[in-house]
This record gives sequence, C-alpha cells and structure tokens, in this order.
Amino acid sequence: MMAESAFKAKLVAATALVFLFGSGVVVGLAWDQTASASTPTETRRGERSERERTRHPMTIDRVGLSAVQKATVDSLYFFYGQRLSDLNTDFQPRFRAVMSDFRAELRQILTEDQRVTYDSLVLEREAGHTLRRRNNRDR
Repeated sequence: MMAESAFKAKLVAATALVFLFGSGVVVGLAWDQTASASTPTETRRGERSERERTRHPMTIDRVGLSAVQKATVDSLYFFYGQRLSDLNTDFQPRFRAVMSDFRAELRQILTEDQRVTYDSLVLEREAGHTLRRRNNRDR
C-alpha cells in the first residue's frame, strides 16, 4: 500500500515535470517568433518595418521600446485600429445625418448671399478633409 502511493506520487511528479518542460518549450518558441518580428539590426539602422510605415507615430514610440515591444505595439495598434474602424463605420452615417440636419437649420437663418458663401465654405472644408484623408492613406 505504501509502495503503491509512493509510485503514484512519483508518477504525478514526473508528469508535472514533463508538462512544465513542455510549456517552457512552447513559451520559448512563441517568444522567439515575437522577437524575430522586428530584429534589433533593423531597429538600430533606423529602418522601419512595413507595419510601422503604415501607421501614424504615437507617443509610445518615443519611450525607447525594444524590438519585442515594438512588435507588440504594432500588433495592438492594428488590432485596436480595426475595432475603431468598425466603430467609425457604425458612427459615421449617424454623425453625417446629425450634421446635415444642423447645416440645414443653419441655412434657414441665413440670407441668400450668406447661404451661397456658407455652402462654398462647407464644400471647401470637405474638400480639404478629403485631401487630408487621401494623403494620410498614402503614407
């Protein structure tokens, strides 16, 4: 009876060690994959990864991130960027509708000459926004 419980204890301990070793290997491999996403050589030369070239600079970029941290920031940026894009897709039509109502009411209180000037200014502003959006996408 005593020998049987000692055997079970050794078996449980051996199984736990195998699982611990296995999880260490998995974590090590995952860490290597993350570290290789942006090598220190690229960072030292001042080269930027493709992902960094397609995103806007952020405050976090100015704190001296390691290569691994930069790769993690890039992943988070694109993950949350997609969530914000989805949110913006839902938000924009409602925002435009409210702004359209607002502008329509503003136009009602203007004289004809003021309306012409106002409409021209609104179109000019919208053209500027469109141009800035286009330029931001081209970066």
